[in-house]
Amino acid sequence: MGTFLKYLSLLIVIAWFLPSACTTYVEPDEIGVRRSILGGILPEDLSQGHRVDIPLYHTMYRLPQGYLYLEFLQNTEHPALELRTRGDNVITVEATVMYRIVPGSGYKIIEGGFGSSYREKIYSVSRGFLLEHLGNLTNEAIQKPDEREKIAASAVEPLNKKLAQYHVQVPKSGVVIRRIRFQSSYEERLQAKQLYAVQGRLDQAKESESAAKQSTDTVQKGIDKDVRIKSEEWQQKIEKLQAEVTIKIADIDAEVLQYDKKTRASADADCARKRAEGNLAEDKAEALGERLKAEALSTPAGRTYSAIIATRMFELGDIRLNSLDPEFLRRFGSMGAWRAMFLSSGR
Repeated sequence: MGTFLKYLSLLIVIAWFLPSACTTYVEPDEIGVRRSILGGILPEDLSQGHRVDIPLYHTMYRLPQGYLYLEFLQNTEHPALELRTRGDNVITVEATVMYRIVPGSGYKIIEGGFGSSYREKIYSVSRGFLLEHLGNLTNEAIQKPDEREKIAASAVEPLNKKLAQYHVQVPKSGVVIRRIRFQSSYEERLQAKQLYAVQGRLDQAKESESAAKQSTDTVQKGIDKDVRIKSEEWQQKIEKLQAEVTIKIADIDAEVLQYDKKTRASADADCARKRAEGNLAEDKAEALGERLKAEALSTPAGRTYSAIIATRMFELGDIRLNSLDPEFLRRFGSMGAWRAMFLSSGR
C-alpha cells in the first residue's frame, strides 16, 4: 500500500509539472515560431495558447503580432531625417513609419535568420528610402499640407517592395510626415516671404471688402428707395381705406340712431296705450267692486254684517245714566231699544 501511494504521488507531481515544463504560452498579441533539433523550423505561425516546447529539443520564438512604430524624431534613438530637397534647401523631417509582420510569415523571419535583427534592418532600409524619397520635395510642396500628404502616401508602395525581404508590410497611410524644419536662415526668409504673401492677401481682402461695401451701400440705397416708395403707396391705400371705413361707420351710426328713435317712439306710444288700458281696467274693476259691495250690503245679510261692523266700532264714551230716571228702562233696559239703535240705520 505504501509503494502504491508513493508511485501515485510521483505521478501526480509529474502530471502537474510536465505541462508547465514542456509548454510555452503564446500571448494574444504574439506570433509563436517553433524550432526543433531534428525537424527544423515549423512552417507555420502559432497563435495564442499553450504550445509544446520540450526542453533541449524545442526552441520557441515569439514575435509581435500587432503594428509597430518606427519614429524618426529629434533627440531620440532614431534621429530626425536631414536631407537636401530639389530646391537645394537643407531640411529636417520628423516622420513615423507604421509596419507589421505579414500574416502567416512570422516563421520566415526566423527561417531567414532575422529573428534578432529584423527591426534594425527595417530601420536601416526605411531611413535610406525616406532620405531619397523625401528629397523630391519642392519648396512649394513643403509649404502645402496636401502635397506633403501625397508625397507620404506615394512612399508606401515602394517602401513595401524594399521591406518584403524581411516579411513586413506598411499599411495604407502608414508613412506620416509629422514636422518639417528648415535651417534658421532660410526659416527667417521663408517666414518673411510668407508674411509678405499674407500681407498681400490681406490687402486684397481689404480691397474686396471695400468693393463689397460699396456694392452693399448701393444695393442698400436702392432697397431704401423701394421701401420708401412702397411705404408711401401703402400709406395712401391705408388712408383711402380709413376714409371709406369712416364713411361706412357714419352711415351705420345714422341708421342705428334713426332705428333707435323710431323704435323708442313706438315703444313709448305702446307703453302709454298699455298704461291707459291698465288704468281703465283698474277703474272699471274698482267701480265694479263698489257696486257689488253696495249690492251685497243692501241685502239682509249685508245689513246684519254692517250692524256687526258698527257694533265693533261703537264706543259709548264716558256716559252717566241715572237708573232712577223713568225713561232709562224704556231707552236702555230692553232688547228692542238696542235693536232699534243699531239696526235702524240699515233700514
